[in-house]
Amino acid sequence: MRILNLVSVFWLVAIPFQMQSQGVVDSTGIKLIEARKFAEARVLFEASVQSNPNDPEVHYQLARVLLFTRNSDDAEDQIDEALKLNDKVARYHFLRGQILGERARDANVFKQGILAPKIKNAFLRSVELDPAFIEGRVGLYNYYVMAPGIMGGSDEEALKQVAEVEKLDSQRGHLLRANYHQRKKEYDQAEEELKKIISAAPGKIVGYKSLGYFYLSQGKYLEAKAQFEKYAQLDPRNPDAYGCCGDVLLTEGKVDEAIEKYNFALSIDKNFSPSIFQLGTCYEKKGMKTKAIETYQWYLTVDPYGRHSESAHEKIKELS
Repeated sequence: MRILNLVSVFWLVAIPFQMQSQGVVDSTGIKLIEARKFAEARVLFEASVQSNPNDPEVHYQLARVLLFTRNSDDAEDQIDEALKLNDKVARYHFLRGQILGERARDANVFKQGILAPKIKNAFLRSVELDPAFIEGRVGLYNYYVMAPGIMGGSDEEALKQVAEVEKLDSQRGHLLRANYHQRKKEYDQAEEELKKIISAAPGKIVGYKSLGYFYLSQGKYLEAKAQFEKYAQLDPRNPDAYGCCGDVLLTEGKVDEAIEKYNFALSIDKNFSPSIFQLGTCYEKKGMKTKAIETYQWYLTVDPYGRHSESAHEKIKELS
């Protein structure tokens, strides 16, 4: 049994994909990462490392690409190079914590015990360097709530990070506190925290999406649908809104209706990978094995390193 997994961060507090870059780096590479064109980004940053080996930022960016493509060993080498050149950048220490967390995910218990303090110390150093660095505090929060006590896990320390995030960004703070309550099965308190986001910013989508998935996790389908419909009303050209609606229908077992929603999402963005993967799930549930395999293959073509990529590979193998 794995006792430490710092990569699979709960959806409520997932760290944003896009992070600000500093230093002299070709903006093309940053844009490639943001567009999830990792193969192209890797080529660019590997060339940059060769031509600018003393620039810590190019090592950092290459480490990001390698982490996103699940090459954590090489990613660790690159972030260590960046830190040798400049160990005063909070983002570098934070990324090192993420990389070590990825390595811990598939490690045995003994190895996890070795990696755990290194992960925690990397996140700690990131917030020591920049106390206002929210991502570092979220990383620490996740460490404290997910690690066992013997490895430094602590509810008290986790809540300290929640309080600090609340001072910096009330929305992120509410999300973290809701996550904490949900982990403790304190569902009324979790719901209240998510409602506070909507009350504070009724014109923003994040509260409705977060509350919708909270209700979905509780089996409250009507309530979940209502939140996702509000999401779609606020942002009608966002395929994710309709993907969320499809998720409710799929969970309810209304597979044909879910397919309609996912297809509508894809009519807005043909490469919206979450809905592609869920379409594969729908076809699998309908016993359409060939169609399911084709759809999972489509998903891997569009987003080969996406959050569902491992599952897609497994499904193709099972259904073939």
